[in-house]
Amino acid sequence: MKTEEFPVSKDAAEALIEVLGSGKNNEGDKRDRAVYVNLSMVRLQMAWVMPKLLYAKGVADKLSAEVYVICWRENELFEKLLANMGMKLLCLEKLLRRDIGGGISAALKTIGFIIADGSGAGLKKLRYKKVSAGKYLYEDIIRTSSLSTIRSARNKTCIKKILHILWMCAALDKFLDKHKPVYAVTDDLAYHEAIILCLLKKHGAKMRNISTRAEEEVFFDNKGEPVRRGGWTHDRIAGQLDDVEDAALQAEELLAANFAGISGRSIDRGAFKGKEILSREELTKQLGLDPAKKNAVIMAHTFTDAVFNYGDLYFRDYYDWLDQTLRMAEDIDTVNWILKPHPTRKAYNEDTDSIEMMFERHKKPHIFLLPDKVSGGSIKELADVLLTIGGNAGAEFACFGIPAIIAGKPYYRGFGYTVEPRDINEYEKTLRGIADISPLSEEQIETARKIYYYKKKGKRYNRRFEDELGAGLQELYTQMQDKMAISYFESNKGTKEYNDKVCSFLTEYFKKNGITENEYYKRGMQRGDELK
Repeated sequence: MKTEEFPVSKDAAEALIEVLGSGKNNEGDKRDRAVYVNLSMVRLQMAWVMPKLLYAKGVADKLSAEVYVICWRENELFEKLLANMGMKLLCLEKLLRRDIGGGISAALKTIGFIIADGSGAGLKKLRYKKVSAGKYLYEDIIRTSSLSTIRSARNKTCIKKILHILWMCAALDKFLDKHKPVYAVTDDLAYHEAIILCLLKKHGAKMRNISTRAEEEVFFDNKGEPVRRGGWTHDRIAGQLDDVEDAALQAEELLAANFAGISGRSIDRGAFKGKEILSREELTKQLGLDPAKKNAVIMAHTFTDAVFNYGDLYFRDYYDWLDQTLRMAEDIDTVNWILKPHPTRKAYNEDTDSIEMMFERHKKPHIFLLPDKVSGGSIKELADVLLTIGGNAGAEFACFGIPAIIAGKPYYRGFGYTVEPRDINEYEKTLRGIADISPLSEEQIETARKIYYYKKKGKRYNRRFEDELGAGLQELYTQMQDKMAISYFESNKGTKEYNDKVCSFLTEYFKKNGITENEYYKRGMQRGDELK
């Protein structure tokens, strides 16, 4: 069996392991309860992993509970690190091999689905017992394969993944039955990780999302499914807008920094940094647009990145939305249709059936492709209307009076400045009348700026870690992101150098302070105290 990739030098890891072993281990009365750390979708980059471990240790020490760290595969060095923190590695592959009955059950369910349905739409509805699984399975397949959309699941890629994840559900469900989860530290709310969260929730676990930067609540809807950030962000913003002052000026400053490529995540800054910001006249001439027509800019999403982040769509996924939008646009020549590829698409396996290939299939004299060298900041000069499922562009460019047609449920929906078709027929009708959509009013622009500002800088619903350890880890993680740009995102290539730096930083910190004198651990203890 393959081992979990842990890109770090043995010397750096051993030094950290030694100092961790001198800390306070969890040796209390376990009383058959457990705290879980879900690393099943997390690369073992120590700046990202250590905050989760420390927080979980704080919770577990307060509750006298076991800590199980969920990974797909084993790694002897990482397992040794966990042991010196009083934790156990829960290897999913090993768990599966021990549950032959669960494998047989998963195989029968997989075969039954493939024979009876086998469609992408049907896959979304697939469940493990009463736990929603299909929607997240769909995301997982798209994210980890060369598929950009799933019309049919009757292929080797889909069948293998369905079987594997349903088997995981059965094996993990039994384990959680025996080792009661009282708390879980999570990372993502999508892909197969979301299924694991649903299982933990089913067994009674409370949970929070812990990153290098902050702790964040995980909310569930009345179906027991995790609510994506756009959902709860919208609800919080709706009750806070009156508290935002001087939003217009502050939003302008934030947007200027964003378009200059000096704020936000490194992978997002790459969308703007060093690229051309051109005027409407320059772009009209360069692209060959009809200057007498309005410009409708289609802001493409990455085809494979958490395709249900904006709710259950009336399109199959991001790919289907774009494909159908361009199909509709072929017959609507009242505007210039300008396709803007997502700047980070290369980080998401978008090599086969690319956006360029899609453009060539739908290319017409009134449909254009915006080159990658042009900055997204040019959109505020170019666009009269935007189209997106729910991307940040719909919120950003509304601050400049540009209305957006949205097909999903982003955090900025429902505030009166977006056009929100309710189904695919209404969506197409909206596109046919797109030339008649007016710019936003001053009142709408003010609302858009308040919402944008609140989302970026207003009173937030997470709690940041700003002590010496938190600041140090965040700085090191940012350095890694900036240096490695796209490559770090899709693989562990090159992360060994940064893991070594982080391990050395942690070793020196823990020598001076111990492993319990930091905000991660203390917040975990506080959370454990609340659960008692």
